[in-house]
Amino acid sequence: GGGPAGACAAETLAENGVETFLFERKMDNCKPCGGAIPLCMVDEFDLPAEIIDRKVNKMKMISPSNREVDVGRTLKPHEYIGMTRREVLDDYLRVRAEKKGTKVINGLYMKMEQKEGKDGPYTLHFNNYANGPKGEPETMEVDCIIGADGANSRVAKNIDAGDYDYAIAFQERIRINDEQMAYYENLAEMYVGDDVSPDFYGWVFPKYDHVGVGTGTVVNKTAIKEYQKAIRDRAGPKIEGGKIIRVEAHPIPEHPRPKRCEGRVALVGDAAGYVTKCSGEGIYFAAKSGRMAAEAIVEGTAKGSRMVGEKDLRTYLSKWDRK
Repeated sequence: GGGPAGACAAETLAENGVETFLFERKMDNCKPCGGAIPLCMVDEFDLPAEIIDRKVNKMKMISPSNREVDVGRTLKPHEYIGMTRREVLDDYLRVRAEKKGTKVINGLYMKMEQKEGKDGPYTLHFNNYANGPKGEPETMEVDCIIGADGANSRVAKNIDAGDYDYAIAFQERIRINDEQMAYYENLAEMYVGDDVSPDFYGWVFPKYDHVGVGTGTVVNKTAIKEYQKAIRDRAGPKIEGGKIIRVEAHPIPEHPRPKRCEGRVALVGDAAGYVTKCSGEGIYFAAKSGRMAAEAIVEGTAKGSRMVGEKDLRTYLSKWDRK
């Protein structure tokens, strides 16, 4: 997977001399995502200003009766929430990993097997799309696998990692006029109430030249489009007349999977189930878990002098669970 989890894992591995391959099917993927990242991620992962569309330092929580409460007062003058577009952020992280030595493959992972027993290499089966839209079946032998392939992870299925409850997030990207956009220049809105979601919240988040308007739910997924209409109605004149330029939907994990490691295979990011349940934020956790899993592999190899095992990968889980 070539999102923040996979890209940050790949970067860490490659810059420490580990031969690394990163598989991503959609290099221009616009994952349905609010795109909010905490300030700590900007510094910790050395993110440049140009990939952050908006620096939000004003946040409003809006009640079912449309009473507005400023929840951004806890931010210090220099603090902000970064708003990104996933196609921009993910591409930047992949390119950076590639510059460090990662071999990026435009491919779709299908399955894995161990032909020589549990101590032997893993054979990856994947479709390679380097030469066009019709993927060509190929295989590759590897020593270790990091499953960063999202909420519908095939790697997780291959190791029988178990399921988790999930929310459905639905978002429309809406281009509004300049006056409306000026209102959202550094402001994010979160709407609560049974009309927009019985168990989550609706949002209007500013992007580069549009806003992301969306909602989510765990308990009544079939009604997601009704909730989406409600959030548009609640936002009212602030987005009225806007043009919908993209519609997106995606599952969001509610808790970690029962199993996140088996043999020399570890799960990270959404594949592992790392998301803040109350907000749905998972970008930072994805990047952080990918880097931590990679660091465990680098440390376990002792600079290439030994093969890593499940015990080495579980050091990443132990550190993660303590944080």
